[in-house]
Amino acid sequence: MLYILVIGICSIIAIIINRGIDGIEKKPFRGFPLIISGLVIQIIIFSERFFHSSYRYLTPYLYILSLLMLLTVIILNLRYRGMKVALIGFLSNLTVILANGGYMPQDINKLQIMGKLDKVEMLNKFGRYYNGIAMSQETRLNFLGDIIAPTFLKPYASVHSIGDIILLLGLCCFIFEFLRRD
Repeated sequence: MLYILVIGICSIIAIIINRGIDGIEKKPFRGFPLIISGLVIQIIIFSERFFHSSYRYLTPYLYILSLLMLLTVIILNLRYRGMKVALIGFLSNLTVILANGGYMPQDINKLQIMGKLDKVEMLNKFGRYYNGIAMSQETRLNFLGDIIAPTFLKPYASVHSIGDIILLLGLCCFIFEFLRRD
């Protein structure tokens, strides 16, 4: 939810500052179908129906596949400075997810603070929920996991990683750069 809100606000501000979207006419962007494919995979695997299906064991593999698709898009568009920043955040997240078998460690206490009690309940019950795993001494690279709880954004935000913040900043920079008239 926070991503959509921030990206939407960045887009509106960029359109206002740039007086329209004319800046995108001559700027190449590669890999758009991979964005759609990666997001469709995530929509499927992050659904209750899939979580409770006999295919749930595929979640970490499909999640990593979707992330590799999105990584490819970032790499294909490194000509933009914003994508270079986004790459740092993305690689931070990908590293911790790969180190934990396809799951992002999530701090249960921070989730409770943010009022994400359903997620806490599912993580406590199953140990894993969607792309998340309950953070513990056994999870790796916890400092890169979901540990940032922006309580001032409650109830619109959840718990985020430093990679999420850097990725979001990079995407906002990219939006301004992409819409800018040359």
